[in-house]
Amino acid sequence: MAALTMGGCAREAPDVREVRRVTQDYFRALQHQDVKQIADRSTCLVATNSLAGARVLAVDPSRWIRMGDLDSLVTSSMHEQRAADSVWAYAQDSTADSLFRTARAISNRASVYRNAVRAVPLSRPGAILPRDSTLEVRSVRARFRYAGPVIGPSPVDREEVVHLLRAPGGRWIVFSVYLRDEDPLPDLGRTQRV
Repeated sequence: MAALTMGGCAREAPDVREVRRVTQDYFRALQHQDVKQIADRSTCLVATNSLAGARVLAVDPSRWIRMGDLDSLVTSSMHEQRAADSVWAYAQDSTADSLFRTARAISNRASVYRNAVRAVPLSRPGAILPRDSTLEVRSVRARFRYAGPVIGPSPVDREEVVHLLRAPGGRWIVFSVYLRDEDPLPDLGRTQRV
């Protein structure tokens, strides 16, 4: 009886299992460099040349964002990116490196927001979502293994964060993959349903 009870506690919730499965399918497409499957499952670019495999470490709880809020983030991040690029372009030698890093971080964040917006019609083709539609966002911590001649004699493992988005009634789409320390969106959305 105790074994059955303990076994039930260790099971993943169906929503977590679904995100894990979708993410693993995406990893297989990356590993096999299946361009059609990658394009069908994601809106971001990921280098696949030396990818030897990847596995899910953890699936974070759902977060939620309204479509209108995501649209606003895209617009404001584009303005912020233009301003940062302008400041960096006129930087002096003493501040150029720092301003470049700032401009790059802002550019990465703006790119992820744009990828998230592009994920919506891929998640639910043909649907036109009103601004108050609620999108579900999940983050997945994963270990990517890189190997091959470019990497060297020993494989290299990197922990990366994969962000997925689902429109109401749609399917999960990957819109961001970054090294854990370089993730530009650690807090997109709210942990409570709005």
